[in-house]
Amino acid sequence: MLNRQRQWMREKLAALTKQLRLNRFDRSLMRYFDWPLFLNVLVISLFGVVCIFSASTTSVTETPSTIMEMLETQPTDYARLQLIWLGVGTLAMMAILYFGYDLYGHYANTFYMLNIVLLLAVLTMEAGRGGMTAFFSWGSGSERTFQPSEVGKIAMIIAFAKAFSVRVRPVMTVRDLVPLVIYMGIPLLLIIAQPDVGTALVYLAVFSIMVFVSGTNYKLILGVLACVVVLIIPVWIFMNATDSFRLMRILIWLDPESYPDEARQVINAGIAVGRGGMWGQGVVSPGSYASLGYISDDHTDFIFAVCCESFGMVGACVLMLLYLLLLGRLFYLALRVQDAYGSYLIIGVASMLLFHIVENICMVVGILPVTGIPLPFMSYGGSNMITNMLGIGLVMNVVMRSRSREMRNRAITNREIRI
Repeated sequence: MLNRQRQWMREKLAALTKQLRLNRFDRSLMRYFDWPLFLNVLVISLFGVVCIFSASTTSVTETPSTIMEMLETQPTDYARLQLIWLGVGTLAMMAILYFGYDLYGHYANTFYMLNIVLLLAVLTMEAGRGGMTAFFSWGSGSERTFQPSEVGKIAMIIAFAKAFSVRVRPVMTVRDLVPLVIYMGIPLLLIIAQPDVGTALVYLAVFSIMVFVSGTNYKLILGVLACVVVLIIPVWIFMNATDSFRLMRILIWLDPESYPDEARQVINAGIAVGRGGMWGQGVVSPGSYASLGYISDDHTDFIFAVCCESFGMVGACVLMLLYLLLLGRLFYLALRVQDAYGSYLIIGVASMLLFHIVENICMVVGILPVTGIPLPFMSYGGSNMITNMLGIGLVMNVVMRSRSREMRNRAITNREIRI
């Protein structure tokens, strides 16, 4: 028995070594690096650093005359740390490029199980921000945190992409849908147990968009939506019975003026958006809501309010244009990729970013309830920045290797035609 186990381990290690050797990075792939995509992300991220600096400024009586005076008189801790996280995220993006995306697909179930283990482990931690057991923390005062459900998004995108790509036919019946729902539901329930409904909604959005693009039956989609509508009634009754703070968030969204104390964050964010006018108040300006601390979480979830106040409608429109270009590029690349698994990977990353962008901006301006979802590449936070950069790295991985494979096949075809 012992010899058989050793033999099994040797075979597994040999197979893994072979996979790593076949999928390692080739310098020639760099010629297919998607610079427009990377530069788009970099510009948004650097703009985010400026907005984070603006959100962390203190009250002033007059605007600093120079940039150096601004940097010398205002705190730069959050902006400096965000730059560090951007650097770490870029390294993470390059690291995920090293091995081919086919290798990640080969171990999709392993990534899935690792995500489950981390989500189970984090439930044993003490409640942290927002009363959630969603963070591993360390350091004095638990100032440094890591949120496994954030990085777990990448694991789930890989797992979902592999699950959908190996299907012979689209999801057409309830029988087809149930195994996939269970596959998605296990990590979803663990995240809800934290409770982190915002991140759970991201998982659900990515899964739903993948089901939709797989070519599923429209009758099935309508049936699922009908079930969701029916479930709203018992959920609403439960929230009323338990006096849930999520119920308060919905009530604030419906009528913020009736709850002035609880809705102060949302109301002040709306005022800050309006105060920016056309061109904005500037990064450091007297009486800004950011410097007066009127908007809680203004450097994280409500960074869009700071963007609008500091740079006005013009700055907000520029940011949304950059996001449109980013999402448009991602969906364009998904259509160009030939293999289903690679296409699903890009769609998964695009879906994740799309939901984050729409939900965050809409909650800041009052169109949707507050869920605590950060704005990609803009909001302060290491876990979210690394996750987003890993997602971009995954897209780059697919694009670079697909283009290389396409060019190689084209060269072989041309050679055969000449012969």
